[in-house]
Amino acid sequence: MNRLNKAVLLLLALATSIAACTKIETTSLGSDLVPVVDNINTFETVLEVNASNLIPGDSTRIFAGDAHPAGAIANDPLFGTSRATLFFEAKPGVFPYAIPRADSALVLDSAVMVLDYIGTYGDSLSTVNFRLFESAQAVNRDTTVLPYYTFNPPLTPGSFLGQKSMRSNQYRDTVQIKRKDSVYRKVTNQLRIPIDQSFALRLFLSDSSASGAFRSDSLFKANFKGFAVQADASAQALHYFLLTGNNTGIELYYRAYNKLTKKEDTLETTLRFTGLSGHAVKFERNRSGSEVANSLTGDPVKGAERLYIQTAPGTVALLKIPGIDTLTNRIIHRAELRATEAEPNDGAFSQLTPPPVLYMDVADTNNTYRGIPYDLTPFSNYFCFPGLPIEYAYFGGNTRYELVNGQRLAVYRFNISRHLQSIVTRKEKRVNFRISAPYYLQYDNCANNSLLLPSNFYMLRNPNNSVANLPGNGRIRLAGSNHPDPRKKMVLRIIWSKI
Repeated sequence: MNRLNKAVLLLLALATSIAACTKIETTSLGSDLVPVVDNINTFETVLEVNASNLIPGDSTRIFAGDAHPAGAIANDPLFGTSRATLFFEAKPGVFPYAIPRADSALVLDSAVMVLDYIGTYGDSLSTVNFRLFESAQAVNRDTTVLPYYTFNPPLTPGSFLGQKSMRSNQYRDTVQIKRKDSVYRKVTNQLRIPIDQSFALRLFLSDSSASGAFRSDSLFKANFKGFAVQADASAQALHYFLLTGNNTGIELYYRAYNKLTKKEDTLETTLRFTGLSGHAVKFERNRSGSEVANSLTGDPVKGAERLYIQTAPGTVALLKIPGIDTLTNRIIHRAELRATEAEPNDGAFSQLTPPPVLYMDVADTNNTYRGIPYDLTPFSNYFCFPGLPIEYAYFGGNTRYELVNGQRLAVYRFNISRHLQSIVTRKEKRVNFRISAPYYLQYDNCANNSLLLPSNFYMLRNPNNSVANLPGNGRIRLAGSNHPDPRKKMVLRIIWSKI
């Protein structure tokens, strides 16, 4: 047989082998899913999903060191209105306390409440009017087990103390802090609310006598219950602030006569958010009349046409995939659930962007939840959540954009290959799934070995180890399991081969 005939036969054999394989869309799943082994045929199975919307009861709490939202989103046709009111304490770090002074009586010039700004969700060009109040009730600090409050604390604003309007781009502007006519400090990224002079004087003139507010923490709390920062309900953005650190607190500006220099000194002191300070966020959602409120009932067999996912205090999608029970034992190369944004998020609401990360977990046998076995971090053992951060490059869930029907849409892909393999091979029980955009996960009967978090908490983090989904930061409308467009419809796609 000559070389030409051998080449022709080789090409025919290759063509026959390729024809026997199911075609793989490399743009969707990647060519790396096809096993590089001779004489193995791969097949594709697409399973229908029954997905429905749910507004669960929320028990989210916020930690002192994380970003705290204040603001409102007054007009969101998909999810309704949102309003976040920030409660916190600013106080001396030690007791008894005395305001630093020179030799003579002190004269108060002004007082400013300062909050350390770190970001915005919503319309960055809209103006948010922040109003500062005394809290009507005492703001308690964290316990050693859990942050004290959920997003529905029994706290309300009390006496009005001042206000300041800000757009997010104004935080970049430099604010000059002067002493008399000289600029001695320049600051940026701060919300600075002038405080009512009568309240400032009450604080400034406190002392450390037996009944004075500066005598002890309990006496300070009895005299100054805490503060509330609330935006007007018409606002269209949430602004985020850090309470810990040196850029949040009450700055007091005052004068005192210095006998040594025989001049009047201009002085400043700051009462900060300390380890003894209480904090809470009252996050109110009103979804009446919104799309999500009208989409809670879907087809009992095919599920909902659209799914609505909102960050905490949020909404979730519940998924059932009964077709998994029909799968025989096989080698699963890839099992991928695809979730696609239903319509482009453009126009007037383009800045109400999707959550940075969506998360999928499974319902356990007693209808509690845990992390998807084997797939969150393939090389870390876990039951409820991984001991190491989630490997998003493997598991998926991070927001990516793709062109679908010529539209730029957020697309999420969840890899549950190992979990599904355990079901078809080891006959582990099929369970239902949940997609959400949590701030953290709270799983029963788990332990995270963290010194900073309660043992049954798992913080959802980005690849850079920052908190993935801040409260209120993100919402998305996904094409559901009953969506008419097959390129958007939620499905579970399986690439497999025979054993």
